Amino acid sequence: MIQGEVLSDIIEAVSNTFGTEFLDRLTLKLASTIQADYTFIAIFDKEKFESKTISLVANGVIAENMAYSLKDTPCAEVFDNSVCYYPAEVQKFFPYDQLLIEMKIEGYIGSPLLNSKKEVIGLIVGLFESEIRNRDQILTLFQIFSGRIAAELERSEYETRLEQNNHALESLVEERTSELKQTLDELKERQNQLIESEKMASLGLLSAGIAHEINNPLNFILGGYFGVRGILEGSSLESEKTKMYLEAIKEGVERTSKIVKGLNQFTRSGDSVEERFDLHDILENCLVMLTHSLRDRISVESNLHSHPLVVKGNSGKIHQVFLNILTNAIQAMEGRSGTLGVKSYRDSEYSIIQISDTGVGIKEEDQNKIRNPFFTTKDPGKGVGLGLPIAYKIIQDHKGSIEMESEWGKGTVVRIKLPLQV
Repeated sequence: MIQGEVLSDIIEAVSNTFGTEFLDRLTLKLASTIQADYTFIAIFDKEKFESKTISLVANGVIAENMAYSLKDTPCAEVFDNSVCYYPAEVQKFFPYDQLLIEMKIEGYIGSPLLNSKKEVIGLIVGLFESEIRNRDQILTLFQIFSGRIAAELERSEYETRLEQNNHALESLVEERTSELKQTLDELKERQNQLIESEKMASLGLLSAGIAHEINNPLNFILGGYFGVRGILEGSSLESEKTKMYLEAIKEGVERTSKIVKGLNQFTRSGDSVEERFDLHDILENCLVMLTHSLRDRISVESNLHSHPLVVKGNSGKIHQVFLNILTNAIQAMEGRSGTLGVKSYRDSEYSIIQISDTGVGIKEEDQNKIRNPFFTTKDPGKGVGLGLPIAYKIIQDHKGSIEMESEWGKGTVVRIKLPLQV
């Protein structure tokens, strides 16, 4: 019979321990108590029909774990949920078990470990180099602690699964958080684009109203011009000076009319992309609208194709693109003299408008970022970084493309390609 002091000693040794520490302490205590040369706890791999030790004591010390096949071993009997006991000459019964031979094992005793579903999940084994003489005591100890061992194995398995599930959940949360952040960024981008569009729409309504209001006094001035010219012609008041004044009035009215015409083109409403228009007309309107920005410091070099470049789309939106790119070119030359180049040509498929400047250019590290919403190289308060992304989107919607080349300190060239209408 097993004395109570022995059980108390084993229980005290493994109290308040879990996992590997619990298994190693228990195996050490059992090995010492049953005086086995080798004692181990192992788990079964049913698919591979092998056993893998999770705690192994050899000659009183913890040894490195190992895996071995169950074929032709006494452990295979334990795998079938049986207590296996060979007090002596175990090698005679299992002549193909090389481990028994190499370890010079004489006696073998093994007991199955059953989980809460009464399934065999492993075994606890004692190996002896001499004959086993205390069978009942050993089996009693194995039976007493087999339930606790199986429970610990189940607990460890559940803990591992829980940890894996936590990692999977954390990864899923991180992935969903990243997706949500991306969605929020996209929503913010769309919101800012909507605000920008609403600003442009409001500006369009305001500009259309101003253009309409300007037209009336222009007509009055033009009528007055013709009236005064009729009175002065052939009279004693007619002179070179009066003719010069009248021509100045006429030129001012014509320039103002061009500006009004440009405003009307720029603020045309509607989403139609079926309009046919000449890109040269749009360029001319945009340059007229930006005349005040050129002043005397920026010269315009124009080299336009000899024939109209007719495309199909939304003229108001193409005005917005050209006006944005021309404005960027002018602002790049702010505080210095420079040249704004406007060139047009065509190939077999596309109309090409090339806008160049001799401004500060774009740094190489920033050239891949300029299409990103909210990225801007301008000083705070001078741009929100939406102009170019919107321009790229408009041209893309028109089945065209925008190409850009820039050299820091020398200037930028932008080419806008739109499908040609024959």
